[in-house]
Amino acid sequence: MEELTLKGVTQYYAYVTERQKVHCLNTLFSRLQINQSIIFCNSSQRVELLAKKISQLGYSCFYIHAKMRQEHRNRVFHDFRNGLCRNLVCTDLFTRGIDIQAVNVVINFDFPKLAETYLHRIGRSGRFGHLGLAINLITYDDRFNLKSIEEQLGTEIKPIPSNIDKSLYVAEYHSEPVEDDKP
Repeated sequence: MEELTLKGVTQYYAYVTERQKVHCLNTLFSRLQINQSIIFCNSSQRVELLAKKISQLGYSCFYIHAKMRQEHRNRVFHDFRNGLCRNLVCTDLFTRGIDIQAVNVVINFDFPKLAETYLHRIGRSGRFGHLGLAINLITYDDRFNLKSIEEQLGTEIKPIPSNIDKSLYVAEYHSEPVEDDKP
């Protein structure tokens, strides 16, 4: 299952301090060609704070987490799926059973502790045979989780290069079709 979920998704990490995360995210937004992105945080409070900061930086942003009323979450999900916003900040509530074709970038603003959580998060990109990009913001405290998740999933998460080849995650730059092996 892991291999199928990782197929078509290019994974990188950026080693940052907690204070550098928003600046790093802003840099990613300015350099990447994002159709839509999902940005994961580890708490509802961090989701709301980050969504506010992203909006203050001038980027369109919705947020969703478990403490919101169900009808509000449904509306946000519907509007995001229909392309009314480019970026969605969320908790792990949004990791399973959510398939949005336009999502080509997933960012772990907060790195998960479990391999299964990581797998479900990055599996939000690269759906339907499309390519995806997963960027992980790694702090000093996350370094052991990074290695553990790499080992458990049998994958290598590489340091982020200064320039990311668009053919790795943007369909119009990719020359060969990606087989859709995902359920």
